[in-house]
Amino acid sequence: MSKRVLNILGVCGSGTVSSTLLAEKVKEILEEHKIRVKATGVMPQMVQEYVDRGGIDFVVTTSPIPGNIKVPVIKGVPLLTGFGEEECIQEILNVARKILGEDA
Repeated sequence: MSKRVLNILGVCGSGTVSSTLLAEKVKEILEEHKIRVKATGVMPQMVQEYVDRGGIDFVVTTSPIPGNIKVPVIKGVPLLTGFGEEECIQEILNVARKILGEDA
């Protein structure tokens, strides 16, 4: 297990329940690979505020996000549809490992 905890946002435009489900799915994926995560589900219009406060490592989203987000943003639709899911999971792992300074 990594020592550092990554802070991620799961973002979906259809509400906080789907955002939380997306965040939890990403958390499960990363924890399976021994990466510790704090995942928060938010709506798109809340992302800028969270990122501006600092401490967010990356965002996984199924919706467009307004503003200028200065952390990696991963399109997470495949996690909900299953189409392209393996590629999406690999992208999430690559971004997480890069942030942690590990080899991808």
